[in-house]
Amino acid sequence: MPPTSSIAPSSEHYPSIRRVSNAILIAVFVAASASILIEYGFYAGAWVRSVLHWIDLVALICFIAVQAVKLYAVPDRSALLRERRLEYLLTGVVLLASVALLFTVLLQGEGLAARSRLFSVTIVTAQVAIVLEMLFTTVRFSRRIGSLRLHPSRVFLASFVLVILLGTLGLLLPKASTNGIGVVDALFTSTSAVCVTGLIVVDTATAFTFTGKLIILVLIQIGGLGLMTFTTFFALFAGKLGVRERVLLQDMLSREHLGEVRHTLKNIMTVTFIIEALGALFLYFSWPAGSFSSVEERVFSSLFHSVSAFCNAGFSLFSDGLGHAGVAMNPAVNISIAGLIVLGGLGFITIVNVFSLLPGRRSTPAKRARLTAHSRIVLVSSALLISGGAVLLLLSEQTAALRGLSWWERGMAAMFQSITTRTAGFNTIDIAAVTVPGTLVMVLLMFIGASPASTGGGIKTTTAAVVLMHALQHLRGRTSIEIGSRSIAAAVIDRAHAALLFGMVLVFVATLALSAFETAPLIDLLFETVSAMATVGLSRGITAELSDGSKIVLILTMLIGRVGVLTFMQSVSTAAPLNRYDYPTEHVIVG
Repeated sequence: MPPTSSIAPSSEHYPSIRRVSNAILIAVFVAASASILIEYGFYAGAWVRSVLHWIDLVALICFIAVQAVKLYAVPDRSALLRERRLEYLLTGVVLLASVALLFTVLLQGEGLAARSRLFSVTIVTAQVAIVLEMLFTTVRFSRRIGSLRLHPSRVFLASFVLVILLGTLGLLLPKASTNGIGVVDALFTSTSAVCVTGLIVVDTATAFTFTGKLIILVLIQIGGLGLMTFTTFFALFAGKLGVRERVLLQDMLSREHLGEVRHTLKNIMTVTFIIEALGALFLYFSWPAGSFSSVEERVFSSLFHSVSAFCNAGFSLFSDGLGHAGVAMNPAVNISIAGLIVLGGLGFITIVNVFSLLPGRRSTPAKRARLTAHSRIVLVSSALLISGGAVLLLLSEQTAALRGLSWWERGMAAMFQSITTRTAGFNTIDIAAVTVPGTLVMVLLMFIGASPASTGGGIKTTTAAVVLMHALQHLRGRTSIEIGSRSIAAAVIDRAHAALLFGMVLVFVATLALSAFETAPLIDLLFETVSAMATVGLSRGITAELSDGSKIVLILTMLIGRVGVLTFMQSVSTAAPLNRYDYPTEHVIVG
């Protein structure tokens, strides 16, 4: 430890200084958070906004002062700077920006307009600094969670519940909706966004203001990746990823080796933001002329739909979804949205694995990149489901939902609906007009869903593929599954059968509950249930008419479907003690 200077406080005084500083920061952030919440969530008068701005300014000054005092008083400054480097970098940037603005005003004169500009920019700077500091606080909180001996499934479930509740409170703010929204509807919308489902009980385009739509966009992004993934990524960026956090994420990311977690986490965030940015860019130039009244609206809509598509959420800013005039049969929009859905549904692990095979990627003879068995199953099953679903929908809907379209529009609509039915929830055709055979095809596609480690739901493509391959191998008198010179572990086969069984049980129970509350046709209730369980978001037009009881059923179904039926069952059950003995085996007649 470096020697303490004669003018600096001694190390024995630092704990007291730290406690006082933290207490001041807590009080400052509570006041500043309330100020930001009131300003952006409520309709306040001019004098109220003026008071709030002064609170933000005082909070900014206190934030800089407390950080400076802590840095001055700490015995080991270098250690503190390494641990909180992002926070002190933020403090330095805010301080430099404030000084630069002050000099700008002094050079321009002491006019009222100049002071007003300085004050406005400083307030925004203060609010940004407060929000970022909240993020750092969340990171530290996630580290404490990672240090606890909690089962990863319970942490995963709790993180989704927390975001859903916060999202509900956000949507209940007066500035979030145009004419107000009920508690159950706000909870349903928040759950649908966080669980990237897309089922709506109110029209997203007209029921919510820009603030409300922005809240939904943030909920979709967090829900698509997971709160723990977000917070741990920032912890990783700050150099604060401990062993317990790695173990927690290892289970959540389904990685075999602890050393893969850091690399996988970086790849997930990088791939996500790059794909969503490119998707927004493509959509910006794909929208038909006259679809938006301003450039800002076009930009936000492009970003919103890109995130919604990649996260397989299905939320749209058009009242009639992608069936909007000029959009439904627009090839560029269809290709952009469908491409984002497919990439989001393949799963991050598969995307990174395929990317590693591209020419120019570094590999060593000892560890040459190869297409894993997981990626093979995902790619083959996804291709078969997309093409097979498109053919079946094309054949069943020629004289129904696809009637009136040209031959190439029918092909494009069938292909798009086959892709989006697997968990995205966008629609370019009237789902209520789909025939019963077509509806059953869509129910099957929804139930299977996307792939593991993706933004989609369902029992997952690998689950369906493993169960099917195991059944076929059983008919041939074999019990092992071999793919690409690799055998699938017996534990994986058992897990696939369990996921299929619990998924079917969830659909049955939820459909039974809906039928007790509603008088709609059974095919519509089944469709609604599977759509919620697989986090798809498609509906045959009954969602908005459901009773509160049915909405609660679907809320629980969406939550269980998003975290996964097996993960949910593990989170609410207790582990059985390990047997130290084996009973004699006995055969039971089955089949």
